[in-house]
Amino acid sequence: MAEERNLHMKLAGAEVLGLVAIGWVTFVLAMYGLKVFDIMAGLSTIAGILPWAGGALLLCTLASFINENMLLTAVFGPLAFFFIAAPGFITAGTPAMYATIFIGIVLLLDALVAFMQPVKLLPILLLVAAILFFVLGAWVGDAPKYDTSDMRMIVGVFSLLTFLIATYMAVAIGILTVKGKMLLPLLVTK
Repeated sequence: MAEERNLHMKLAGAEVLGLVAIGWVTFVLAMYGLKVFDIMAGLSTIAGILPWAGGALLLCTLASFINENMLLTAVFGPLAFFFIAAPGFITAGTPAMYATIFIGIVLLLDALVAFMQPVKLLPILLLVAAILFFVLGAWVGDAPKYDTSDMRMIVGVFSLLTFLIATYMAVAIGILTVKGKMLLPLLVTK
């Protein structure tokens, strides 16, 4: 028989911190994909921010696990390790492609599970992020044509969508936590 734990951790809301970390990465990726950054500045900026976001997501994974939120543990954990490891293979071509598509599959499976919980904006975020990782994987696999491919713009658009949804969710959950009532809709069903 399992023992019940009463240990819980707030960590400024693991959900909010995790969504903000995802927002950081996807914002920088969106600016690179939409050609606000050139190729060298964009890759170095992305490589610089990934370990920090990965570290934040690792803390969120630990807090989610302690708080017995297995869905967020399943979302934040793989992303944390991917973000921490990604600077080592960011221009590696095929290995980076496979790793990126694998994370897309993980996010797609998490999205399918997330449809069973009441906040319906989370599976929408996970589906958009899964599509982002699939497109990003296809783009990374086409490494010699990084700057000329239309895939760069598609990655930028899906990165921007992921950033907007993640940031909106972080703000909505933060306001809900502070005010105690939902002022921004999270598409909650009963």
